[in-house]
Amino acid sequence: MALPGNNRKQRDNLIWAAAKLFRRQGYSGTGLRDILAASGAARGSLYHYFPDGKEQIGAAAVTAAGGLVTETFAELARQADNPTDFLRRYTDFLVRWLEASDFRDGCPITTTLLETAPGSGAITAAGQAVFADWRAVIEAMLRQHDWPAAQIAATATAIIAGLEGALLLARVEASTQPIHDATQVLCQLLEENKPRQAGA
Repeated sequence: MALPGNNRKQRDNLIWAAAKLFRRQGYSGTGLRDILAASGAARGSLYHYFPDGKEQIGAAAVTAAGGLVTETFAELARQADNPTDFLRRYTDFLVRWLEASDFRDGCPITTTLLETAPGSGAITAAGQAVFADWRAVIEAMLRQHDWPAAQIAATATAIIAGLEGALLLARVEASTQPIHDATQVLCQLLEENKPRQAGA
């Protein structure tokens, strides 16, 4: 059953407040009082919407934040002329995201997942679903550009792994250079493995 508008807004405020706090200060470093304070939600509302407590809101935060990335991937995939163009467009987005946050923000779900997986079944399952969605979008984009079927799954995984690692390095080093470096190498690999046009 869909929640009434005001109830949905309160629930969403809790989720996005939790996602931001988990991203910036970690899952274990964030208490329920922090989430309530950041969300502006009424006292007691957290357990009303999330009766299973912090783990439940953690899973919801991973799903919501990961879904936003999925939407970004899908939009950039629609705009991109080819896989390298997709990667460069997303790199530009990441660089602006990091610089705007003064390197306090990285991947919106990684911090939570590193702390909780595989110990929390609910949060791990949410993370698995998000990564599956990311792979699906990238695989569809590769398929659209006639990527060799046998290479699609591994290529999508390499793109995600490369970007995730670059984000971590960029945040720790307070520099966007790791993102530029990783993107350059990934683009080179994509160019080397792109399908040859008939008659080329």
